[in-house]
Amino acid sequence: MTKNYYPNLPIIPYKRTSIDMDSVIAHIKATNYSNDVKRSVYTLFRIESGNGKSGVNNNYIGLQTDNAKWEDEISAKIISTCFKIENMTGKERGFACFESFKDSIDILEFKVVDRGLFIGGKSHPYSNMNVTNVEDLSKAYTIEWVTGDPAARPSSDEMKDFKSIYNQACLKFN
Repeated sequence: MTKNYYPNLPIIPYKRTSIDMDSVIAHIKATNYSNDVKRSVYTLFRIESGNGKSGVNNNYIGLQTDNAKWEDEISAKIISTCFKIENMTGKERGFACFESFKDSIDILEFKVVDRGLFIGGKSHPYSNMNVTNVEDLSKAYTIEWVTGDPAARPSSDEMKDFKSIYNQACLKFN
């Protein structure tokens, strides 16, 4: 059985959710973060959510509930949990469920700042690198968000896609 660090919350069936990117952009623009953070949030949201098409009960950032309890700022937004087979591993995983797509963005903003995953940040806890350009950001994202492995690197295709999305973010958040 898959571990659940939120046994006090209801377990609901998995439901694929989607959100249009115009709504995502509007919510990111309304926040008080720097443009560097907003660009990272936009880029990571698009990658993690398949451009807003692959949410897990309004969780568009892959936030899981089977590995540990999250900080209070994050835990307060989790309304329930669900279980589904994870795309990357093929194993059943526990996922956080949210009331709205906005919760995913708010959490992503919090974690981007917390982990230094923006140009001008210092990514941690695994890579401990100064993020000075989009290539660094792509590497830091792969290490800090995707794998948790300091030796991990994005493939050339992943790097190309990341850079393309980030360049689009620069046009939207300037």
